[in-house]
Amino acid sequence: MAAAALVLAPTCGFAANYPSKPVRIIVPFAAGGAADMTTRLAAKIAEKYLGQSITVENRPGGGGVTGYTEVARSRPDGYTLSEVGPSIVISPLTKKTSFTTDSFIPIVNMVFEPETIACLTKRFRTWEELVEFSKANPSAVKVSVSGAMASDHLAVLRVLKKTGMKWVIVPTNGSAQGITAMLGGHVNLTVVSPSELSEQVRSGEVSYLLTLAAKRLEEYPALPIGFEKGVEVADGSWRGIVAPKGTPEDVIAKIEDAFVKTFHDPKFAEAYGKAGLPSNMWMNREDFTKQVEEQKTDIAAVIAEIDVKGRK
Repeated sequence: MAAAALVLAPTCGFAANYPSKPVRIIVPFAAGGAADMTTRLAAKIAEKYLGQSITVENRPGGGGVTGYTEVARSRPDGYTLSEVGPSIVISPLTKKTSFTTDSFIPIVNMVFEPETIACLTKRFRTWEELVEFSKANPSAVKVSVSGAMASDHLAVLRVLKKTGMKWVIVPTNGSAQGITAMLGGHVNLTVVSPSELSEQVRSGEVSYLLTLAAKRLEEYPALPIGFEKGVEVADGSWRGIVAPKGTPEDVIAKIEDAFVKTFHDPKFAEAYGKAGLPSNMWMNREDFTKQVEEQKTDIAAVIAEIDVKGRK
């Protein structure tokens, strides 16, 4: 018992004193992208509630694998966290990695941007027009996605499975290339987060046909969701914060509390609004954990069905 007390005492004391130094969040993608922007805006406000400065460091590579690996191997003390998205679920299912989703503890989700099907307005104006054309012309519709087996690729596969339509999926090297391909007329459709083409939608150049959200978006109240059109798929780009497995519960609770207070701060809504991000699509630890588990189950089923080569 004495030996156990000696082992536990530093951990309990550490948790009580947390945080006693700056905290860093690793973003496993390049600076300037959506993941980077989302994290930096939230972290800047969260510092006030955490009581320490929060630095954001970029570790791009391997579709997120480089950054995730570093965090999974870091000391579970609450001072090294990671921004995560769907790739934290997809990567271990499609390639050999030294981590799984179970290597991390979900803390909060900062934002959820549903996958949204977009096209040039001169191509299609409504989801019904697209469906009618697709069924009359199998495999004539081309849709760009940000990468092979990326989250938007898997979302498209789920939509096609639900509807029976046949599209040609064109993987690109990132969402920017996918958008360029659609705007240039090289493909008929692309899949984006609603904020990515907001200016083109406002100008009338681009139309959003369907969004894979659980409810209608406040910024696009007329845009139908999949469930209203018989496409029972909710999928999108989410960006959360996790800690390495083994991080003390008291520490996790303090980080969650700081970010939940951040999400209720008017400055958070203002910052996200200016960036074109929804400020009301965050999740606490319980809801975020549930989402990660559901995604893991659903994505594993899709991947197993198409038999990805080289998966574990």
